Amino acid sequence: MNFDTLSRRMKSAQRARNMVAVLLAVAVAANLLLSLRVAQENTQVVLIPSRVSDGMVARGAADIRYIEALSLDAVYAMYTISPGTIRYGRDVIDRISSAQDRARLLEYYDDIAEDIRLRRISTVFRPEKIEHNLARLQITVDGNLATYLDTTEVSRGRRRILLGFVEEGSSIRLSRMELLEVAE
Repeated sequence: MNFDTLSRRMKSAQRARNMVAVLLAVAVAANLLLSLRVAQENTQVVLIPSRVSDGMVARGAADIRYIEALSLDAVYAMYTISPGTIRYGRDVIDRISSAQDRARLLEYYDDIAEDIRLRRISTVFRPEKIEHNLARLQITVDGNLATYLDTTEVSRGRRRILLGFVEEGSSIRLSRMELLEVAE
């Protein structure tokens, strides 16, 4: 090999090395910028309600734990909602409601979901207290309802929600859900 050929190969190898070094520097800088962005990001996690299966009524007695779980699923489905979880919440209400009251409950849900879509907000209900009236198959859930625009909380208020249930066949189904006045 002559000197000119070796010199060209050497310069070609140096250019390739320099190009790899520049690309590596750009990749490191991009990773650093992305890491800074992620570190400064506020995140909000919305927990999806548990999946409750059918509850049975044995010898005329309903299981209080089941009714509480069903109540919380209904409340979370109706009031912990964002534009991305609307379909899931509707499916939950459809699944746990009584056949006679399903259309009315879904209409109520659809009104809330439309408001969520139009205003591009998210709501999160945080229960604090559950009261039972098993003789009437009613549960009252007290808690706070927070409204978010992106990740910024824009409002928070106390809510008291009354849930009514009916025995349908050998199971318990949601028949009524309404906001009660809160005395502050």
